Amino acid sequence: MASISSPSKSPLYRVYTDRFILSPGPTEIPDRVRLAMARKTTNPDLDEDFLRFYNNVRDKVKRLLSSYRADVYLLVGEAILGLEAAIANTIRRGDKVLVIANGVFGEGFADIVKLYGGEPIAIASSDWRRSVDLYEVERALERYRDAEIITLVHCDTPSALLNDLRGVAKIASERGVALIVDAVSSIGGVNIDFDGWGVDILIGGSQKTLNAPAGVTIMAIKRDMWDRIERVSYKGLYLDLKLWREMLDGKGVFPYTMSEPLIYALDEALNILFEEGLENVYKRHENAGRASWEAGIALGLEPYAASIEHSSPTVSAYLTPQGVDEKRLRSHIWSKYGVMLAGSWGKLESKVIRVGHMGIQASRSHLILAYTALARGLRDLGYEVNIARALEAIENTMSP
Repeated sequence: MASISSPSKSPLYRVYTDRFILSPGPTEIPDRVRLAMARKTTNPDLDEDFLRFYNNVRDKVKRLLSSYRADVYLLVGEAILGLEAAIANTIRRGDKVLVIANGVFGEGFADIVKLYGGEPIAIASSDWRRSVDLYEVERALERYRDAEIITLVHCDTPSALLNDLRGVAKIASERGVALIVDAVSSIGGVNIDFDGWGVDILIGGSQKTLNAPAGVTIMAIKRDMWDRIERVSYKGLYLDLKLWREMLDGKGVFPYTMSEPLIYALDEALNILFEEGLENVYKRHENAGRASWEAGIALGLEPYAASIEHSSPTVSAYLTPQGVDEKRLRSHIWSKYGVMLAGSWGKLESKVIRVGHMGIQASRSHLILAYTALARGLRDLGYEVNIARALEAIENTMSP
């Protein structure tokens, strides 16, 4: 039985030489990716070799997403750039948008829709601890037959929830409704079949499962969406997706100056994935998600997701044990053990503690570090845990 006692009065000292980032993004950057950024740069606006390199990276992203029938662009800016650009270029004033709002980021889509004059219709009855109910999506489309777009967050990171992208895409395709997907925290860790599932716009980011620095937004746009984008005719500049089609695809010129080091980093991150093999990458993340789930339970923690089927293979979330100050716990673990875990925000602030297992973090060694540090931190604050049982759960799940 877990219990809380007064924290130890002994002085804090460090027991590490290296620090490990085990938060759900930005994530630890592998040495190969860091070294790629040290390549000599030229002038990306004028260098034809860099343009060819950039286009080759676009092709690699198409391979990763199975988005061969889409136009893929790599924009300079953190992934929120892509979320806003997707809405800005597809929403007219008064357009009804069905927002799947079963998470912090899911709800956030509604705010962006409002900014551009759209009318968000939230499926707010959805349980934040479960993947979206497909029946609720169908009911909402029956009720709001004039809804033209659905927004979905594939992995809502603050709650570690994985939504049923394939199921929602099937409904959207059958109803003739466009689907915009935030896949920032799933791309590279969960299989996505953009063409086969019928996604219309998908947004990814460089700093999560891809283990590259923040600063590159991935935009995949189904070619059928250009008619709508042209009709909406967004009047801004930096978010204007039409410029990419007209200038980059039409003239071989970037709409604005590209960051060579960030593209080099993303390219190397993609190379690492393909060298391992995507099938193995996804299996490794699946195993890491299960190992993380079992380790947390072994420590007496309650997963936030209703079941492992609703939890993302890239991040785990647990309810903060009663009597434990979540921020103090994480600060203690970072200061004493050199392991960075995450809390959450919005209505989950202080209520949830999260472990990231994205990209290189989805490994036996990283999970052992994460859960040893978490267990030690809980024990230091007076919470009784069985560290050996947690480590055994990881070993049993991750070992070949």
